[in-house]
Amino acid sequence: MGTTYFCDFQNETPETWKFCVYQTLPSSVGLQSVAWKQTTVPRSGESGVEWNISYLAAIVDYRQMGGKGVYKATQKLSTELGKHWVAKLEDDAQQLFEEGEADQRDQILISNKSGLKADLAIGMDGDVSMVKAGVYDGNKAQFIIEPTYWVALFTDLEKGEVISGNQIHGPIQVKFLGGATQLKFRAKIENETFIFEQVGGTQIVEPLDQMYERIEQLKEQCAA
Repeated sequence: MGTTYFCDFQNETPETWKFCVYQTLPSSVGLQSVAWKQTTVPRSGESGVEWNISYLAAIVDYRQMGGKGVYKATQKLSTELGKHWVAKLEDDAQQLFEEGEADQRDQILISNKSGLKADLAIGMDGDVSMVKAGVYDGNKAQFIIEPTYWVALFTDLEKGEVISGNQIHGPIQVKFLGGATQLKFRAKIENETFIFEQVGGTQIVEPLDQMYERIEQLKEQCAA
């Protein structure tokens, strides 16, 4: 199974929060990050997420749900680094087939040979994390697997939802240093100020009135 990593969250505020971990791939361009691992934490509550380093290749569909863009997997297949996959049209559906080795050991490559545009994706530990949208027939989606992890707080979030400035607090970059496998994060209020922090690390401070203003703005965007 490999190493398991943990991000725990302690909510010391009167609000309920969606605590989410998502990924970026700095060496791969044109990708969309989506909500990957998340948990809902009520006021004065604790929860967390965990994952193992196991990869998947996927075909996804984009949907609009309540004013939000969400990707849902139509097919997910386990894979290893350094593999090349191809999307073909079989039985009236886009499907993935293993094609051999990728150009690099640290990448997952997905070619589109389906005759249609395809939304191609990879993920980790069973959930989609990164999407290359609208890949034309004859083109490839290249994912160089050197992920950077981030945590953020949201008021309303669906698994697979595109991360596009809808964070209420954060992001804070997640760094497992010195062999650590578990990190703790906390939200609290002090003197009309909201604090989101990694315990013993990065701290983000914001006036409460600005926080509530942004929450209302996001609600209006979703309702539009």
